[in-house]
Amino acid sequence: MFSLKGTLRPRIVLLTALLIVLWNASAWHFTKQFFLSETHNSVEQETRLAHQRTDDLADSIRRNLNYLHGVPDVIGAISLSRAVAHRFGTSSTPAVLPYDEKRKLWTQDPQLNELSRYLALAEKALNVDLLYVMNAAGDCVASSNWDSTGTPIGSNYAERDYFKKNQMGQPGMQYAVGKTTHIPGLFFSSPIMVDGKFMGSVIAKANVPNLSFLLNSFDAFVTDNNGVIVLAHDKKLEMHALSDARVFKLSEQEKLVIYRRSNFPVLKIEPWNDPRFPSFLRIENKNIPQVMAAVKLPEYALQLHVNNEISAIPLLSQQATWFTFFIGALGSVVLMVLGGSALYFQSIKESRAQLWKKANFDTLTGLPNRDMFRDQLTQEIKKSDRSTLPLALLLIDLDQFKEVNDTLGHDIGDILLQRTVHRLLGCMRESDTVARLGGDEFTVVLSQLSDLSHIEDIAEKILSRLAEPFDLPDEIVHISASIGIALYPADASDADNMMKHADQAMYVAKKLGRNRYSYYEAALQAAAQKRLRLINDLRGALTENQFRVYFQPIVELKTNRVHKAEALIRWQHPVRGMVNPAEFIPLAEETRLIIEIGAWVRTESIAWCGRWSVLNPHGFQISVNRSPVEFMHDDVNDSVDTLIEDLRAQGLYGNNLVLEITEGLLLNADSRINQKLVALRDAGIGVSIDDFGTGYSSLSYLKKFDIDFLKIDQSFVRNLEHGSDDMALCEAIIVMAHKLELKVIAEGVETVQQRDLLALAGCDYVQGYLYSRPLPPEEFEKWLMARS
Repeated sequence: MFSLKGTLRPRIVLLTALLIVLWNASAWHFTKQFFLSETHNSVEQETRLAHQRTDDLADSIRRNLNYLHGVPDVIGAISLSRAVAHRFGTSSTPAVLPYDEKRKLWTQDPQLNELSRYLALAEKALNVDLLYVMNAAGDCVASSNWDSTGTPIGSNYAERDYFKKNQMGQPGMQYAVGKTTHIPGLFFSSPIMVDGKFMGSVIAKANVPNLSFLLNSFDAFVTDNNGVIVLAHDKKLEMHALSDARVFKLSEQEKLVIYRRSNFPVLKIEPWNDPRFPSFLRIENKNIPQVMAAVKLPEYALQLHVNNEISAIPLLSQQATWFTFFIGALGSVVLMVLGGSALYFQSIKESRAQLWKKANFDTLTGLPNRDMFRDQLTQEIKKSDRSTLPLALLLIDLDQFKEVNDTLGHDIGDILLQRTVHRLLGCMRESDTVARLGGDEFTVVLSQLSDLSHIEDIAEKILSRLAEPFDLPDEIVHISASIGIALYPADASDADNMMKHADQAMYVAKKLGRNRYSYYEAALQAAAQKRLRLINDLRGALTENQFRVYFQPIVELKTNRVHKAEALIRWQHPVRGMVNPAEFIPLAEETRLIIEIGAWVRTESIAWCGRWSVLNPHGFQISVNRSPVEFMHDDVNDSVDTLIEDLRAQGLYGNNLVLEITEGLLLNADSRINQKLVALRDAGIGVSIDDFGTGYSSLSYLKKFDIDFLKIDQSFVRNLEHGSDDMALCEAIIVMAHKLELKVIAEGVETVQQRDLLALAGCDYVQGYLYSRPLPPEEFEKWLMARS
């Protein structure tokens, strides 16, 4: 027996060791097979997704390029472009004049200047960065930025590929760098053909940064036919080249002509270090394997590449190794199958769940994103049809959120959005749906509504909660919200119209003063269309001389003299008649047309001021409103220099002009605002606070900035009586202003009693219907002369 035991022990040890080896080998093989199987499934899924995203993104880019490529065709078809091209003929010899002479001659030429002005309007209407026209020799003769230092007028582009295609009667496209601006862009051209002869070209330029937004949702980049990356989600990759790019075979001169550079870093793309997955790539030494899909856009000589990270692969590989060790150590088949496999498949499930969540939920707030919300809204509509109970869609837009981002930074803005979501969820039922559409827009679906009064309860609760102060890091922030409400099926029959109608209702809530809700009404659709038509009419009003400047006198109370007036814009529409400024000024600010309109008003006002300064023995001063949009847009030096030049041209000085601004501009003013106010002070130009007392409670800006006048809003003057609250407020404003050495102007004075009370309180100036309503300049001049 002893010898038997001695014989069995090594056999048991050997058999145990063999079983352990076999078991570990089986466990290793089993885990490896599952790892490879799941990895291949993940790779196939991500590859399909990459190709799908590539096709979708290619369609989006193609639509944008098709639109941009069609712009030169439209411009080239107009008679003015053809007439200008015909004027230069078919000669292919560039003009021999020096560049400066060519530019001056063609900029001042009436017909070419008319075309340039048309191109400037078309540039804004068609949303491109630059439009210009060349003759048959390749000389640029007209441009949308004809009046700027960076205009291409006078330059010759005959060496460009797109122009050479035009000479053969074909449209062209080229990635290139502007000769004057040195900004990279895509150039789209169309030949101007007259009687079958090539007369010139129309070119539309779209800056590369303006097209990059199409790639923001994808890890994607676009190369041209030379293999140079011209668009990329990662801006650092632009102007890199693929390793086998054709650009490396071009001469130095060709590189400089096309790209304005000769050095192109190579984008490192190499196989992944795992031979089991030959389709994996390593891009720029990243530690996560990727697959790449590509699609050609042959009509534009471009190729789109989309990278998809297979983030689950390193995790799967680590788990496979860990499972093998764990199962071998336990030495149990049951634990291996039931424990290791369960954990393994759970990790796969979580990886897939993470991918699904990333595609359908907002990463910042955790709410459903726009795509997910649209699906949920469609499902809720179907439930509403089955139950015959209505549902409500609330579109919520945060007021003043942009100011928070601009003043406190995007990190604080993100924290504010997260806390906003927390408050929104606290106002909802469990059955309600909350989603983030993007930016500061949120939506709420109130489903299965047996009592419609619940909608207003929720809306009021949301407004109340969001109006409470937010205690953010190092800052307490106050915001509000505007809510648009649409009902199903009363207001819309599908999800798209529900969202559109809720958006229109939300816009009404903002227009009515914000921090409120508004229901959709059928009239909103008509109002939206009317607003769009008014914007379109507004774009041509300035060039068609539809604007007039009216003037209202400002009377000095002590002397009863008139040596000041306020300039007020009026729009005489050819069909609508006189359009209320309260209706078109907000639209002009929204579309930034106010910049051109405001410049025109100031020029007209200064011209009349020059005339009245000669007629009036005491001189004259004009007050002109300046929109916050204009104030933020202006360059400090250029703006003041332009005003001084206009004043000097009329024999005037800085003290002949006062710019009226609003309190809101100064509430969160940064250093740029202070610089502009200091520049105006140094030039002698006055600054007035319009509608004082109606905007904000903080008055610290009065001692912080250089202000000359306060204008008491007419709402305080309208009911002015002895012992009234309005009288007390006016007296307080006047005393405070005089303490700060500011002059006070009261608006809306219509009665002798109002004037006398203001005079008794020490007010310096008044204006209103008691003296005169706003008058056209000719009538104002007659009124002014009658008082002298």
